[in-house]
Amino acid sequence: MDNEFKFLNQSMPKLTIIVGSLLILEGILFYFGTGMTSFTSLIPSFFGLPLVLVGYMAQIQPEKKHFWMHIAVSLGLLTFLGGGMAIKGVIDSDFSASILAQLIMLAVGGIYTYSCVQSFIHTRKSRNSQDA
Repeated sequence: MDNEFKFLNQSMPKLTIIVGSLLILEGILFYFGTGMTSFTSLIPSFFGLPLVLVGYMAQIQPEKKHFWMHIAVSLGLLTFLGGGMAIKGVIDSDFSASILAQLIMLAVGGIYTYSCVQSFIHTRKSRNSQDA
């Protein structure tokens, strides 16, 4: 598809895999960086793994890309909302590793969700212009 939406010069399935991989890496780094004291440090990885899988499925099943990317944006929104817990910590002047990890999830999830919405808008406009 020549008119495919790209964000940061990446197709949405590829961006989904990248974002998922970054979340997995974040979880692993925070887990080991905090001395493996809390299993909850891996929470970003729990959001990242399904994103990687969904992005991969969107690549290998282009006929179902619409379906897979709707799942992906839902996961992105959940990542954003999960990261939103950091706001209370920032208000309370808590800048611990867990708050930093949540802020990263908030930013990554928000930017990713924004890119997905822009992709859906682009696709809808492209489809409407082809129908006209």
